[in-house]
Amino acid sequence: MKTKYMNVQNNQLYIGNHSLVDIAKKYHTPLYVFDEKHLIDELDNYNNNFKSNLFDTEVIYASKAFLVPELCNLLKTKNFSIDIVSLGDMGILEKADFPFDKVVFHGNNKTIEELKYAVKKNIGLIVVDNLREIELLEKIASKQNKKINTLFRFNPGIDAHTHNYIKTALYESKFGESIYDEECTQKIVNAFNNSPHLNWLGCHSHIGSQIREHEPFIANIDKMLEFTKSLNDKYNLKLSVIDLGGGMGIDYESTPSGFNINDLLNKMIIHLENKSKELNLKLSKVLIEPGRSIVGTAGVTLYTCGYLKKTYGGKHYLFIDGGMTDNIRPALYQAEYDVDIVNKINNEKVLITDVVGKCCESGDIIAKDAKLPIPNENDIMVVYNTGAYTYSMSSNYNGLFKPSVVFVNDEIKIVSRRETKKDLNKLF
Repeated sequence: MKTKYMNVQNNQLYIGNHSLVDIAKKYHTPLYVFDEKHLIDELDNYNNNFKSNLFDTEVIYASKAFLVPELCNLLKTKNFSIDIVSLGDMGILEKADFPFDKVVFHGNNKTIEELKYAVKKNIGLIVVDNLREIELLEKIASKQNKKINTLFRFNPGIDAHTHNYIKTALYESKFGESIYDEECTQKIVNAFNNSPHLNWLGCHSHIGSQIREHEPFIANIDKMLEFTKSLNDKYNLKLSVIDLGGGMGIDYESTPSGFNINDLLNKMIIHLENKSKELNLKLSKVLIEPGRSIVGTAGVTLYTCGYLKKTYGGKHYLFIDGGMTDNIRPALYQAEYDVDIVNKINNEKVLITDVVGKCCESGDIIAKDAKLPIPNENDIMVVYNTGAYTYSMSSNYNGLFKPSVVFVNDEIKIVSRRETKKDLNKLF
């Protein structure tokens, strides 16, 4: 699926007035390329469609999808918050001078070092995962004489129809505690009641990733609002903040699924308003945490084609100059991507081939049974919808360099430079 501002000129693919062939040659492949106007449109869509007259709303960008300082700058201009999971994430936010009062800290095993630094930086919100973390955080906040706003992560037990590795709300999940574990819930309430430095605002949930159905999100609203109401009534609490997590999916395939983010957001707001009225539950704020659905379709990856091999068994392999080091998702999740030859965009697609990388692994496959024009060496290949979980999961396996990232708008900006041999040797 092409980005919103892609177009074809002279049988070549462009973003705006910029040829992707020229971009690939100038900035070296592999190369992550973002259509910046597309990215801005996605941010605006969330701001325009997730709002209510009954309660405040907050869109928190899930930074694990993709994080560089330039994106932080965009998020600042659009009044987004950011969620993070590590000290390294905090360092990137500091580089961008992102306000820490708009940061949400996640994780199932936050270190003492991370919690101390988060408290020191007056972080906006910490999502507590377990009982031990309540104890640790209270001790740290007490020593620093700080009051910390928190949510507690609960599992609603919703089975979203997605890959097993990215389901996060089942009874066996490593994240949070089950809403059905009454003994544990009692201990959580007691722990917060005995923590003078922790301000417990409400409940967090997250049901998984790459979900392209409305029903799981609506079911999660029901479960979490009903659970919050029961906590308030049973324990005389005043919880009023709900964080529904993220997980909104995108279409990786060329055939659209019909899933529309804006429709989902509008439906969620209506259901939140109606359900909270039905339960007589006064919500002060509702938060969501999209990541992939903001950056995923705005990004592509460019590669230079190498040799086309036909095996004795009749299988075709098209070699490219990247692979699982810059996109681990096909190997990890069996993710599927659409691909094209940038400089032969209108040519007839007569070849069926696997597109494979240069790593020493048989699973180093970017696209299986891709249908392409006959490629020549040094043609430029584009892999669509790679804006999420490619750069952030990239590695130096086989000593390969992490690619550059460029934002393409009226001008082209390098927002993360390509690694060098010196970078690889910096720790030794």
